[in-house]
Amino acid sequence: MNLTPPTDPLAQGLQRLIADKGFVRVDAGSADTFAAADDASVLLLTDELVRSPETWDMIVVLPEALKAVGPLADAGVADPEASRSIAARFGISRFPALVLQRGGDYLGSIEGMRDWQPLVQSLRELALAPASRRPGIGIVVRSADTPACRP
Repeated sequence: MNLTPPTDPLAQGLQRLIADKGFVRVDAGSADTFAAADDASVLLLTDELVRSPETWDMIVVLPEALKAVGPLADAGVADPEASRSIAARFGISRFPALVLQRGGDYLGSIEGMRDWQPLVQSLRELALAPASRRPGIGIVVRSADTPACRP
C-alpha cells in the first residue's frame, strides 16, 4: 500500500474530495453502478489542469454548491482518463462537466464552470428534473413495416 500523498495538484484535489468531502471515486467500469442510486447523484468529470484550468475551480466550488442545493444521493468524481470515457457516453465535450442521474436515468449535464448562482440554480433544477434521453448521436430505428424503410 502506497501511503505517500500524490504530488500532482489535480490528484491531490481529487483525493481531498474523496477523503474530506465524501465523494466516491468513479471509473468507467463503476459509472453505471454509481448512477443507480434512487435519489439524484452528481458525477464530476475532470480534465488535466493544463487543458482545463476550470477543473481546479470546480473541485473547490462543487462541495459548497452541493451544500447549497441540499442532499443528493451521492457525489462522485472521475479522474481525467475515466472522465473522457464517461463523457463520450453523454456527448460531453467540455470539461469540467457534471452529470446528474437518478436511478440510472439521465437528468442532465453541466459543461464548463459557471458563476456561483447559475451553478447552484442549474444543480437544483437538474436534481428535480424528470429523466430524459442521453444526448449524443441518435440513430432512428424503424420497424421493417415502416414505409420509409422500403425501396
